[in-house]
Amino acid sequence: MLPSPQVCVSTLVTVSTMAVVDLYLLEQSMLGPRGGARPPVWPCVAVALGDLCFLLALRFVSAGVVSEARSPRRGFANALWFLFLSLLQLKLFFVCQNYRQERRPPDPLARKTLTLLLSVCLPSLFLILTGADYMTPLRRKQEVRSRLLWVVVDLLDVLDLQAGLWEVQGSVGVPLWVEGIVFFYCYVLLLLLPCVSLTELGAAALPAARKEAIYPWLSLVTINVFTLVPRGVGMLWYRDPRVSTVFLGKNLLALAVKLSSAWERHKKGSRGLAGAGATTGLGNQTRDVASEQATEQEQECTSPVASSTRYHTLSRTHGHSHSLSHVSLDPTETSLGPAYISHEL
Repeated sequence: MLPSPQVCVSTLVTVSTMAVVDLYLLEQSMLGPRGGARPPVWPCVAVALGDLCFLLALRFVSAGVVSEARSPRRGFANALWFLFLSLLQLKLFFVCQNYRQERRPPDPLARKTLTLLLSVCLPSLFLILTGADYMTPLRRKQEVRSRLLWVVVDLLDVLDLQAGLWEVQGSVGVPLWVEGIVFFYCYVLLLLLPCVSLTELGAAALPAARKEAIYPWLSLVTINVFTLVPRGVGMLWYRDPRVSTVFLGKNLLALAVKLSSAWERHKKGSRGLAGAGATTGLGNQTRDVASEQATEQEQECTSPVASSTRYHTLSRTHGHSHSLSHVSLDPTETSLGPAYISHEL
């Protein structure tokens, strides 16, 4: 099979991003304390072998996933994102360690360029993996775009928190174990959250898809709540100037919005349960009326003397109900509407 445009564009984005990060690694090995005028041979070979192994693993893993998954494009998207983020974060870990150990004056422009590259490439790759499969005229585009917007903003939030580890170090020395925890926490979020969103968007196209979404609650807890801790501690305790107060305000605003929407859904659910209870009561009333009519018919069969009297009574009742058929059934206009509906049911 010929590769689709989604595969071609996503492969181009992943390879270009890996190439730029490889250039950062080679530049650090060349200009570090033990570097020379040219990059050493072994770092170049190691970087090239790493990229080649990534492409081979992506080829065979995606082939196996596509043959087993219910949606081949969704399986390819999850496999590509998982392998790409695993190798990219491994390289970023060595970039952070080299920036921490280098003895020459730091270059703020190079570090901020790396942050800009990641903030453009990662959301772009996610949108490419979702756009070719789900942004079709058969789907409701507005709903899908709103979901994708939340995922992209969450990706930028996590990248901003992680970028504070390799950008210009301030005068405040954060412990090494704290930086390690923050780095791997961001790594887990970048690895899992887009895969969860891709899975939910793919499952929404299936006939028997569940309407409940896990991603909003997962994002609420892992990003809008837990990321407040390192940002708040860094700003108040360490007085770290690298803390982004913009994303801190975004976390508080998203927390308020998501909690209010969850409360609205809870109120709608309670109203739905109340309506279901009223429907159940109406059904019980209908069954009671039917049982009373059956009892009257049995009494007519056993008591022939009073059958004529009951016949006249039923005739009058039937005529009265027939006259009520011309009356509006709106409960606000007449109080006999529910009784008439019950009788007809």
